[in-house]
Amino acid sequence: MKFKTIVILTICAAITGIYALGGWNEDTALLGAAYALSLLSTWLCHRVRPRAALGNLIVMFAYNAVLSYNLVFNSHYGAGFTWWFFILLLNTIHSICLLIFILISYKKRKTAESEC
Repeated sequence: MKFKTIVILTICAAITGIYALGGWNEDTALLGAAYALSLLSTWLCHRVRPRAALGNLIVMFAYNAVLSYNLVFNSHYGAGFTWWFFILLLNTIHSICLLIFILISYKKRKTAESEC
């Protein structure tokens, strides 16, 4: 139940941040894709290791909340690009690392099952 609640909060925060930026354009479409990739990789991690996925989702919610706040309210004189870049970079790196973790965990589980 905790996992679903945090997923819903993360999706709401992402949608709110996108609409606060003035709707969908190319920049927000890239952010939306990064959010979607992050949530997809977290969901895949939840299928392999639920506790690890919950921890990753809490961390992802925290840094996305801080960076999205700064993107919406502290984007004066070109600083918005910096916040946008950090959101995109952190979500992409987090997703790639999480997918690598999923592949390694899945491979370890399959080799352990085949040995038994």
